[in-house]
Amino acid sequence: MKRLFAFFKRHIRLLNRSIYDGEKYEKNLNAIGWFGIIGTAFGCMMTVMNILQHKGFVTYTTIAVAVIGVLIFVFARVFKKRKGAVICALMLSAFVFSYYAISGANEGFAILWTLLVPMAICYFIGVKQGILLSVYFELLLIVMFYTPLRAHFAEFYTETFMNRFPIMYLCILMLTTVSMTQYHESVLVEIEYTNRLNAEVEKQTKVAVERAAQLLKLSDEMVETLAKTIDAKDRYTNGHSFRVSEYAVKLARRLGWGEDEIRELKRESLLHDIGKIGVPDAVLNKPGRLTEEEFETIKNHTTTGKTILNGIDGMEHVAAAAAYHHERYDGSGYPEGLKWTEIPAHARVISIADAFDAMRSDRVYRRGMEDDVIRRELAEGAGKQFDPEYLSVFLELFDEGAL
Repeated sequence: MKRLFAFFKRHIRLLNRSIYDGEKYEKNLNAIGWFGIIGTAFGCMMTVMNILQHKGFVTYTTIAVAVIGVLIFVFARVFKKRKGAVICALMLSAFVFSYYAISGANEGFAILWTLLVPMAICYFIGVKQGILLSVYFELLLIVMFYTPLRAHFAEFYTETFMNRFPIMYLCILMLTTVSMTQYHESVLVEIEYTNRLNAEVEKQTKVAVERAAQLLKLSDEMVETLAKTIDAKDRYTNGHSFRVSEYAVKLARRLGWGEDEIRELKRESLLHDIGKIGVPDAVLNKPGRLTEEEFETIKNHTTTGKTILNGIDGMEHVAAAAAYHHERYDGSGYPEGLKWTEIPAHARVISIADAFDAMRSDRVYRRGMEDDVIRRELAEGAGKQFDPEYLSVFLELFDEGAL
């Protein structure tokens, strides 16, 4: 007895748990909406038939079916109120069954439609509601056919029908209860599995995001370390890469570039002179003007930088910036003599920032230029050395004192 009680208690507890949540809730509302449409269509069709056959009062009942069907649809699809739709659906089902059973409509044939109700209510509305409604129907049949009221219904139903239909309906009720309870339980298991899976995915995603952030931070730190190494090699322009990066980022922000692109530009700016690692110290730190041969050696840092960075996965854009930041807008730059939009946009931005910092920095053979001289030199390079559109925005920053 204890086990039987525990069995029923467990299943009652399961049936009290809703299987409609999130996406399933929306799908169920759509299904209930269709239930309402079917009820409305059925009511309208039977109303027309009843009017044609002069059925009298029966016509009002089918009109009521159509109206309740409309209410179900409105609650489910317009107001998105499942509770209101469920109440209307249960009212419709109870009304149709009770009326057709008690009235013996269509010589008792109409009651056969109620065989469809238990499964439909269990599926569209809820297993618990479907079982309770079916139990009500079964009790109504017992009262009608197995009590002294039986004599009243004898004019509508045959003796065999009254003896056997309640038993047949009870069998359908039990089969429906077992099958739909299992369906309800399987959906709950699926929901729990999905929730656990989603929780695990969310957990692993969080871990992956944290690791990606750590890797990105490590990558940024490595880039900055390389930039410091590059700058330390040239004692006359120490900090150059970081300053170029700062100016380039400010220009990119003013140009309206996205944060992801700006992050990439920052990395490119920090490593734009990485090729100087291959330039001999005696040339790089020579205390005086360079010979033509030495200048050619310096110029090779662009191709050296490209060679170094091309060997690293994911550094293709950085390699392009290192290779082309000395190209000139008019095509007179190096190493390939690119011009206009043949030069990557990032390289055109870095070119302006690089030239600005070079003019502003002290060298062994000269001091840093005055601001008015720098501005004039930059302006004269518009359309020649520099992209005129980018330079115009850079000069706005310069004039505002943002640099």
